[in-house]
Amino acid sequence: QADTLRKAKTDSVARRLTKDGKGEEQVPGAELRIGDLVVCEAGDVIPGDGDVVEGVASVDESAITGESAPVIRESGGDRSAVTGGTKVLSDRIVIKITTKPGETFIDRMIALVEGAARQKTPNEIALNILLASLTIVFLLAVVTLQPFAIYADAEQSMIVLTALLVCLIPTTIGALLSAIGIAGMDRLVQRNVLAMSGRAVEAAGDVSTLLLDKTGTITLGNRQA
Repeated sequence: QADTLRKAKTDSVARRLTKDGKGEEQVPGAELRIGDLVVCEAGDVIPGDGDVVEGVASVDESAITGESAPVIRESGGDRSAVTGGTKVLSDRIVIKITTKPGETFIDRMIALVEGAARQKTPNEIALNILLASLTIVFLLAVVTLQPFAIYADAEQSMIVLTALLVCLIPTTIGALLSAIGIAGMDRLVQRNVLAMSGRAVEAAGDVSTLLLDKTGTITLGNRQA
């Protein structure tokens, strides 16, 4: 998930005003610094957190708020703050960057995802118990196999017994389950859904009825739920 968010951050391009204010230059969004002035027009993705210092525009903030209805952002007052990753829908605005590199909203989301402790799901716990039990059974079977082989005058080498034990222990199943959970969480974040644990993803598969407190989260179009 963090890699997907990081890619969205590095792919952003900003139209930064030159120091004399008469021209523009395209720079990666990651190179923006506090005090830089960037121009955003209809269809542009806002490259960083900041305040509108010139103009007024409607902005799509559904990627961070879940509300499909656009909001008005204008210079001055309480409606000047904009967030990186949101999209300008109309008009033209000039934004003054107010956050340092590494402290933007997207950076905080990346830190949140990377810092989330991955909890084992009930299926993983049950599978671990099953694998531990099977490992003990197979280990006992291999250990007792040698005395029977000696009794039957067919003694086996340690290499053969070790290879048999390695083939019997089903370690691959446990590794696959974790990989499946991580892949599911990554697919969710690509659809603007942050999954903080594999347990939540697994529980979501059993949900038949979902109650929402606002209709903006289920409208179709540029956002799908």
